[in-house]
Amino acid sequence: MLSEIRTSPMGPYLDASPLFPPGVGAFVTLREFEDVSPAGLARFLGLAGLPCRRVHRVNQVHSARAVGIEGAPCDADALISTQTGEWVRVVTADCVPILMASEDGRAVAAVHAGWKGTLARIVEAAGRRLLEGRKPGTAYVGPAVHPCCYGVPEERVERFRRAFSGWISEPSDPPRLDLVGLNVRMLGGLGFSDAGIRVENRCTACGDGVCCSYRRDGERAGRMAALIGRTA
Repeated sequence: MLSEIRTSPMGPYLDASPLFPPGVGAFVTLREFEDVSPAGLARFLGLAGLPCRRVHRVNQVHSARAVGIEGAPCDADALISTQTGEWVRVVTADCVPILMASEDGRAVAAVHAGWKGTLARIVEAAGRRLLEGRKPGTAYVGPAVHPCCYGVPEERVERFRRAFSGWISEPSDPPRLDLVGLNVRMLGGLGFSDAGIRVENRCTACGDGVCCSYRRDGERAGRMAALIGRTA
């Protein structure tokens, strides 16, 4: 796996910070983590000795809307921050969490990309806003449902085939989608290099059981938080 599991007094998490430029912290909480609310995550960051003035959130609605922290909370699916100690977070339980930073580490973003958001190209909307006047740095694609566990109606595959002409492989039985792969391809289109795109090879639904999965657990599924912020 790309990131090793670490533990804190609040529970297990993945530390993706080493993948990012200096002065950027990035984490994904796992299934048994105590509290993924902004207040809970602020406590987690404090226990880790990291500067945190606030953890910002949005009301995730499977949209193509990306906003800066000054607009949060609101209905959106991506948040951008340029200020030290002002963290941004999304929550997922199979959808694709994406954390991004500019090359200089002075701008960061958290993205929630479910199938509707992927179809609407939410990661491109977030990337364009993140990279206004900046160069691409690192994009981290966190644990999400992979094609092995993501069978979908054929009609949905056809919608993606029309929206992403030439990107969708030949039909499978049952029909499946690779949301991770589609978002990785869009990140490349934004200018992130192959070396700068880091993918966590954990399927939330089958994997090793450490991730939250709505597909596996239904209404009993918890949520994982993906958060990123400037620490300097």
